[in-house]
Amino acid sequence: MELDILEGNNLTTNLFERYSANSHNWKFVVSVTQQNGNFYDAIVSNPNEVWQLKIDSIYKPNPLIIGTKVDVDPLRFNDNTHMPFGYRKLDPKKIGKILSNIGENEDTSALSSYIASLISSTKPVVPSPNNSYAYGPFLFTQKNPIKVDDYQRKISDKLANRLNDKLRLLYSSYG
Repeated sequence: MELDILEGNNLTTNLFERYSANSHNWKFVVSVTQQNGNFYDAIVSNPNEVWQLKIDSIYKPNPLIIGTKVDVDPLRFNDNTHMPFGYRKLDPKKIGKILSNIGENEDTSALSSYIASLISSTKPVVPSPNNSYAYGPFLFTQKNPIKVDDYQRKISDKLANRLNDKLRLLYSSYG
């Protein structure tokens, strides 16, 4: 099983190019349960393809992420119960008005609900320069998003080994 494993900017650029070609019905699901070498599993999918990722940490701003496109039916990950992942254009005037109306005693649940409704009513788009966007949602779950079968387990092992190698290169005292 020969995999084209991508990491860092190569992975990000590749996924962004694919998203830019069709920004509809993407999902980004991350397991908060550490697996296989104390790493986190994630699935990025759209109606045409599935990518399996391995993340070193979900608690730092710039985690190390590696991944590969997997030969799995995208319908296995087509969960329409959650808002699709994507970039949503924000109207700076609306956001400014919301933020200026927040008082110290403002009900934050009402504010959160309003912002969620504003974002969910906006369709994902391909971002362009000089605009403001929110991106997400990332679905964090206790359940591992990898529908564990032998094929995906082997890929998970290969990704974990590659991430361990990368960490050893970056930090000589790492495991």
